[in-house]
Amino acid sequence: MLVDLALSTGLRVSEMAALKIKDIDLKRDCLSVIRLKRKKRAKGTLALGKDIALHLKEYIADMDLKKGSLFVGSRGSLTAQGLQRIWKRSVKLAGLPKELSIHSARHTIAVHLLNKTGNLRQVQKQLGHASLATTANMYADISFEDMQNGVTGLYQ
Repeated sequence: MLVDLALSTGLRVSEMAALKIKDIDLKRDCLSVIRLKRKKRAKGTLALGKDIALHLKEYIADMDLKKGSLFVGSRGSLTAQGLQRIWKRSVKLAGLPKELSIHSARHTIAVHLLNKTGNLRQVQKQLGHASLATTANMYADISFEDMQNGVTGLYQ
């Protein structure tokens, strides 16, 4: 669930650790998220894709979660550090490079979302960046492959 949620939403690990069952609206396929924007807490709504909404519904039912935290361990709600440990274990079990951090999931969804939609503002809202400039500086750069494709056959 952690891997799917991270790759499907782009939430920060602290935002995932703070998620409560009541924050999930499976009728509207969205999440209520508290984010820090310019050092102030801001509540926002994040749209969910159909696949992650279905996975959340199944996860909540399988875990028999009624209220409280979305991610719970044997000693209670999992912290951001606990989620990071689960992530690292999952990466190792999958045989992926250990350099893949939970934060890299934010970059992954940002790149894929920008490539799919071409909408930098949507990427900004999905990631919860306060400034469009932050999003543009991180994700609006052109890839080397795109540069090669652009100049190939330019004068033919």
